[in-house]
Amino acid sequence: MKRSGGRAAQIFLCMIGVMLISLGGLFGWLMVRSYQHASATREWPQTEALVKTSVIDERAVTGSPREYRLRVLFSYDHEGAEYTSEKISPRGAKWTRKADAVAALAEKYALGSTHTAWVNPEKLDAAILEHDTKAAGYTLWVPAVIIIGGVGMIFGAFKKPAK
Repeated sequence: MKRSGGRAAQIFLCMIGVMLISLGGLFGWLMVRSYQHASATREWPQTEALVKTSVIDERAVTGSPREYRLRVLFSYDHEGAEYTSEKISPRGAKWTRKADAVAALAEKYALGSTHTAWVNPEKLDAAILEHDTKAAGYTLWVPAVIIIGGVGMIFGAFKKPAK
């Protein structure tokens, strides 16, 4: 059986394969970077923090449901100096439509409560109360499958048909 399409089909499949490899590589790199950032905060020095402000912010964007976020300010001592930070996690306070989740977070970080904080050694006024998840590192198989698929498309484009 003669293979139809010839060279144009091979080039097309190779282009798709290269695109998949590139996207999988970019996706994988971003996931590794996220995992490394989440892991790094676990190495930061710990200290006790006192919550000085705990306020639920609310906003309503026209045509969308109300959104909420918890805004905190906490103080902590590090190497003999006092600092303040507003970051619950490295990414900061996120807006959400789940009022119950924000209320639970507000209860956890109530005014006057104390918590363990992790201090960024490169920026001492940027402590956090919670770490980001390291889940990105555990799902690196997803971009790996995309890359393998792209490599498979390229090899398949040049595979000789069975006679």
